Amino acid sequence: MAVRLVQAFGSRHKGGAQRFFLRLAGAMEESGAQHGVIVKRNGWCEEQLRPTPVKTHSLPFGGAIDLITPVMYPRILRKARANIVLTHLERATKRTPDGPWIHVGRLGGYYEMKDYRHCDHLIGITPGCLDHFRKAGWTEDRIHLIPNFVPAREQNAAVVKRADFQTSDGVPLILWLGRMEHEKGPDMVVKALRDVPRAFLWMAGSGAYEETVKALAAELGLMDRIRFLGWRDDIHALLPAADIYICASRFEAHGNIVLEAWTHGLPIVSVRSPGPEHLIDDGRTGLLIPNEAPEAMAQAVNLLIADPALARRIGDAGRHEVETVYSEQAIMKQYHELFERLLDGRARQAANSA
Repeated sequence: MAVRLVQAFGSRHKGGAQRFFLRLAGAMEESGAQHGVIVKRNGWCEEQLRPTPVKTHSLPFGGAIDLITPVMYPRILRKARANIVLTHLERATKRTPDGPWIHVGRLGGYYEMKDYRHCDHLIGITPGCLDHFRKAGWTEDRIHLIPNFVPAREQNAAVVKRADFQTSDGVPLILWLGRMEHEKGPDMVVKALRDVPRAFLWMAGSGAYEETVKALAAELGLMDRIRFLGWRDDIHALLPAADIYICASRFEAHGNIVLEAWTHGLPIVSVRSPGPEHLIDDGRTGLLIPNEAPEAMAQAVNLLIADPALARRIGDAGRHEVETVYSEQAIMKQYHELFERLLDGRARQAANSA
């Protein structure tokens, strides 16, 4: 049975989950399996999809007073003759209507499972996600592991020059990307920089914690070596300019940025957290350090700076990992095989009950 997929994402904001949804939407569109996506009206994803060939519908995905979504959502699915509905995050998942389609929820973190109780199947992006599903009572036949990927086409952005941000080509450059929130650990990176002489740090992100981080940098006398770039959508233009990438999240369910840094052969220093620990083979594809340990972070960065051969070896191993295990081709194959298997199972059930 041919896959007729509709994806739904109800978030207004922009971030790692939203960026991956756009990647998956683009890849599914190219495969011919996708029959449209549904996104939150006036959100970032709708804006990004507007110039693309992806057939895009928008809905309010509001609360109890939203009378449009309950009417239009099933109408869109029926018109598309959807047989698979793949939903991302809880807002779209909770509002997905019952119908002849198979409802698959995709989770990139350890979310409240009550919001996913009406799904037929769940996709988790790490083994930890699947453990989370099992604890909530989900059986093995209804949970599936499919990691994220980084498409090659995103790696071709024009490289940002260091001079654009008053950074010399002759100094070690550390890069951190993410939302400026305490959970993402930008304060730990600033503290670590204090013990990494000569190195410069680019911090690309924004959020409620930004002023706190800037105040910390000023207090430690590091403002001359830190460049706050604000939120950037061109991360693949920033990554090639750096020497080392730091993933500092106090908790990270997956860590798309690990894959993105690997595509450019960057050696990674990462705090131990479920996602990076699953992705990174410590000492081979990156260096893992304890949480809340800026001294250990500085030590790992200094090791890579002092040993260029080690840095290059780790970066090359990461690049090989993302080009083989986490390539778009490999991951899309897993999605198509899962959808075809689910549809075959549904068809067999229908035949047996006839």
